[in-house]
Amino acid sequence: AYEIYQCDWSSDVCSSDLLTRLIDEAVSQQYHTMVGGIDASNTGSIAFHERLGFVHCGTIREAGFKFGRWLDLAFYQRILPTPTSPVDG
Repeated sequence: AYEIYQCDWSSDVCSSDLLTRLIDEAVSQQYHTMVGGIDASNTGSIAFHERLGFVHCGTIREAGFKFGRWLDLAFYQRILPTPTSPVDG
């Protein structure tokens, strides 16, 4: 799991570098997938993840209540090219 918070999504260089490093680390540790949970109304965060190869893979409706309203939780996934030799079990 990872969490990246940034206020200004129009300037996401720092977050991009950080998530790119996390992706590289996940590959080096032979993980196969990364999943991000994002407030479905957070278009900046969604665009940020899409620029780094994440795709929408599901949404949980009204998963949380914040700011006086129900929020949907969108999941974005990136499949990694690892492990190089997957093993059952």
